Amino acid sequence: MHNNGINRLFNAYQKLYSHPMPRLIRIHHILHWGFIFLTTISSTLQATPFEIKIHDELIADLHESSFEIETNLYQPSAAQGIGSNVFQTRLEYAYGIAQGNEIAVNAFFSKYNGVSYFNGGKIGQMFVPAHDEEGIWHYGIKNEIVYLQDIGRQNQFVFEMTPILALQLAKWRFTINPAVDFGLNRSGGVAFAPTGKIAYSTSPNTSIGAEYYSEMSNTTNVFPVSQRFNTAYLVIDSKIEKSTINFGVGKGTNLNSDNWVVKFIAAIGF
Repeated sequence: MHNNGINRLFNAYQKLYSHPMPRLIRIHHILHWGFIFLTTISSTLQATPFEIKIHDELIADLHESSFEIETNLYQPSAAQGIGSNVFQTRLEYAYGIAQGNEIAVNAFFSKYNGVSYFNGGKIGQMFVPAHDEEGIWHYGIKNEIVYLQDIGRQNQFVFEMTPILALQLAKWRFTINPAVDFGLNRSGGVAFAPTGKIAYSTSPNTSIGAEYYSEMSNTTNVFPVSQRFNTAYLVIDSKIEKSTINFGVGKGTNLNSDNWVVKFIAAIGF
């Protein structure tokens, strides 16, 4: 994620150490750059997100409501320094304010090391324009404002824009969410975090597939593959009238990612 930055910091450290300046000033500069180095390293340590979901066309109907609960249990990477598994919960209430248009509120909770936490929440708006439901192409967009106190990281305040693009080919469905996060706090910044899904319908109400989540870049560079937060899942989806269920088991694909993750999402329309 920050290989170029780390190399520049290391080179700066070497120059400062060999520079013929007074020893106390040199030590001060070395400590200063060391602090920046540690901050750079710590910012690469990410936790499993509270929402592990590929957004598609599921949306609350006009003047109707939906309630969604998501839970996930994961083994944090050793670099995060958490001594137990982490259990996370996301609660969502959505309401259809117009045809193909809903608003939603979410709350985040977690429990690890025997302590429960409230981790923030978000408000969102999702729009799916009218189009041929039986056609090949499907699309929409979701906009969210998120305040999150992430596991082991600083507070995050972001605007997230998530395009929804799907291709339906017979029993196969390909969906991508090329999400972009815009930092709203003092540090700002922009991150590109695409996700994708391939699903195969085994029956009219059930499908199996694979999901992939990644954070590829920020405003300054494209992250090396070894430092991206990448996780792949095998999932099963089922629909019962106005209710949907998603269950998945995932695994981080590199050392910066979490180990095993189990997730469960249930949505009920009413």
